[in-house]
Amino acid sequence: MGTWLRRLAYVLRQSRHEQDLREEIEAHRALRAAHLERDGLTPPNADRASRRALGGVLLAREDVRDIWLGSWDTWWQDVRFGLRTLRKSPGFTAVAMVTLALGIGVNAGIFIVINGVLFRDLPVPRARDVVSIAQTVEGGPFTASTGLGTFSTSEYHAYRDRARTLSGVFTFSNPAETTLGGEAPRQMFGVLVSCNYFTAVQQPPRVGRALAERDCAPGADPVVVLGHDLWTTAFGQAPGIVGRSIELNRQAFTVVGVAAEDTFSPGPMRPQYFAPIAADPLLSRTPGRYEDEHYRWLYLAGRRTGGVSLEQVRAELGVIAAQIDRQQPGRATSIAVERAKPMLVPGGSRSAATGVAAVLMTAFGFVLLIACANIANLLLARGAARTQETATRLALGASRARVVRQLLTESLLIAAAGGLLGSAVAMWSFQALVALALPAMLPPEMPALTLNLDLSPDYRVLLFGAALTLGTGLVFGLAPALHASRPDLQAVLKQEAAGAGSRRGGRLLGTLLGVQVALSMVLMMSTGLLVRGLYATHTIDPGFRYRDVAFISFGLDGLRYEPTAARALLQRLRDEVDALPGVEAVELASDPPLGEETALVEVRLPAETHEEFRTAQLNAVTPGYFSLLGMPIVAGRTFTEAEHTGARPDAETTPVVISAATARNLWGNADPVGRSLVRGNFQKGAVGRFQVVGVVADAQVSALGSIDPYLVYVPGGEELLFSTAADFGATASAIQRIVRALDPELVIRVLPLEGNLGFWRGVSGIVTSLGAGLGMLALVLASVGIYGVVSYAVTRGHREIGIRMALGATAREVLFEILRRTMRPVAVGAAIGILAAIGASRILSAVLFGVSPVDPIGLGGAALLVAGVALAAGVLAARPAAHADPTVTLRA
Repeated sequence: MGTWLRRLAYVLRQSRHEQDLREEIEAHRALRAAHLERDGLTPPNADRASRRALGGVLLAREDVRDIWLGSWDTWWQDVRFGLRTLRKSPGFTAVAMVTLALGIGVNAGIFIVINGVLFRDLPVPRARDVVSIAQTVEGGPFTASTGLGTFSTSEYHAYRDRARTLSGVFTFSNPAETTLGGEAPRQMFGVLVSCNYFTAVQQPPRVGRALAERDCAPGADPVVVLGHDLWTTAFGQAPGIVGRSIELNRQAFTVVGVAAEDTFSPGPMRPQYFAPIAADPLLSRTPGRYEDEHYRWLYLAGRRTGGVSLEQVRAELGVIAAQIDRQQPGRATSIAVERAKPMLVPGGSRSAATGVAAVLMTAFGFVLLIACANIANLLLARGAARTQETATRLALGASRARVVRQLLTESLLIAAAGGLLGSAVAMWSFQALVALALPAMLPPEMPALTLNLDLSPDYRVLLFGAALTLGTGLVFGLAPALHASRPDLQAVLKQEAAGAGSRRGGRLLGTLLGVQVALSMVLMMSTGLLVRGLYATHTIDPGFRYRDVAFISFGLDGLRYEPTAARALLQRLRDEVDALPGVEAVELASDPPLGEETALVEVRLPAETHEEFRTAQLNAVTPGYFSLLGMPIVAGRTFTEAEHTGARPDAETTPVVISAATARNLWGNADPVGRSLVRGNFQKGAVGRFQVVGVVADAQVSALGSIDPYLVYVPGGEELLFSTAADFGATASAIQRIVRALDPELVIRVLPLEGNLGFWRGVSGIVTSLGAGLGMLALVLASVGIYGVVSYAVTRGHREIGIRMALGATAREVLFEILRRTMRPVAVGAAIGILAAIGASRILSAVLFGVSPVDPIGLGGAALLVAGVALAAGVLAARPAAHADPTVTLRA
């Protein structure tokens, strides 16, 4: 510590210490001279003898500084010399800094997003104590599940009551769509939470009180805590909101509080209310799941008690899971417990998000590697011009390590400047991009919600940026520094270095150039496939008519409609919409094509066992649904009106129309009309039968670009689809007036069916835009690198070029020879890049609509583009040398 304090004191008062040092050395010399004079020497001789005995004054000062500062002074000298050197080459410094800013910036930006989604601690007090809990259940009784790792109400109660390593186990559901009644009814989304939620997260409401255990007691009055956004937009931050009664799904709820603006809530979007899970029967579109012991719909989390480790929590919850398994024969449960992160569910979605993050970081890392190779090429070219300086340093006694350290210091200074610039741009730009992109990826039926992701930088982002900057500086600076520190001293000092030692440098340049081209080829070919896929999404035929077709989205079950009243309202609405001018046809469906939600049903052939079932997509439609959407019946018939009006969910036998893919997968080429399927929940034993009455042509109704292997249509329907030749806006306004006359509290959304395709196109467009941006950035960096390599080759071989031209070579021949040598690594890198791109394209198959992963047009177009840019950069750099005056070159 004393040593470091002395060093700090020297730095802070350097001029005073230097003056003291000079005076001390002079005092030593004067005392020595006086002693020699007493021995009989004359004053001039004594002065000369004292100086000889002391040695060089400058050397003595350096020795003392080394004792005072250790290596600090030489490091500081390296930094100052590096800054002066970079300042003398503003063009090189600017190009290198901007190149690194682009490479580091995009990586820092994507890490900010990944950190906000996966790694950031929850915005709650003592966040390190909060854990997320998930379960995987095999066998045993089962009704349904709303997500991976979920729990039933009874399972939640078991863990809450028995866990001792957790001071509070709390739960929450997926966002629930609700109708807020009043003068201007509106659709909104909220979450159902346990009544200890606000206590467990230790975030009291801003106004009023939190939910209490009495709010979850049987027969308790319905209460709700409003989200800050809803309080602001719907109630104008009314101070008297607490105690006021509001209508949610036509049920009176008492507002007991308003959540603070920064209250933690699960999911990427901020909920508009928090209601007790006991209110699920009043708010949910899935009746009975709160009481159902085998319906898994809740996510669990808890707060560790003091001093308890994660291993102890896992062990105790594993014991509780085993106790539940013993009560349900045939069931086996495994529990996952992790520190809670913004994506609260461990495993499952967390694993999927981690995989996506790995793919993104790999793609963005390619750009950074290209930037590093680019700067390394520029440093090698710059090192060729500084060979004389380096050789002189070595000849005067500098060690190779000392020269490498100086060159690495310059590289780290470039990396630091580029890292600071890139990180600053990334922190601003990526937050804005996510705020724009994430809402655009939501289905069109969802209302606008506020982004719930914290993308501000924290210590992880700072450490990542620092490590990325340091690593980048070492990656692109080490090889050029080692190469530059091994010149042929004799040749260089004789000013003959123009052709000396160039083969080793040429191999290194060629390797770096090949890496650049290969990585650029991967990114550009991936971009070509994405662009082809995006084009396919706009030209693909989904197998159904979507132009001039719209649907009316609403939820009658949320407004407490009895089945008979719901059917009557639907029929009246259907009749009045059908009577509007320009409306050609009106039909019903439970799920419009490419909609947000899809129902599932288990089916099997009659001869198969219960374990051999398939999971099929299920849609309830009216008889004219297929005609309205232009989906031809290829065998059999559609439903009759009698089958539609007499349809009952609990019927023993239900007529169905299946897709052509379902028919092929179940019966091959045999005629399926008249055949039967067994349907139901086979684990619970509830079964019935489907009777196939028709087969409809395949269509992409669940996901754009794919055909469902099993798809079943039954009679029914809850949402209206209509085709119109009139103005869509006028028709939508007329429908809104009809609905207000039928039920003023019924909130509907009239949406064009083409908007469902737009959602899928939007997701593809965002991925394509991201890929195109990375690809073009990589191409620009690669072209700069190729230009630098060719320029270096020309500088290194200027004598050979002059001799060739003096002996009669033409400018075209010289240009061709330069390009032949420098384009060889480009060709090798391109070949490797094509093979790597074919492998990478298979990863993109999930977002490639109508395009094969090995698409010759996309791959070939990208390869030609990279090759063309490489050739143009090479010609641009080589042309001046090919047209140079050979006499000037030979004279030099």
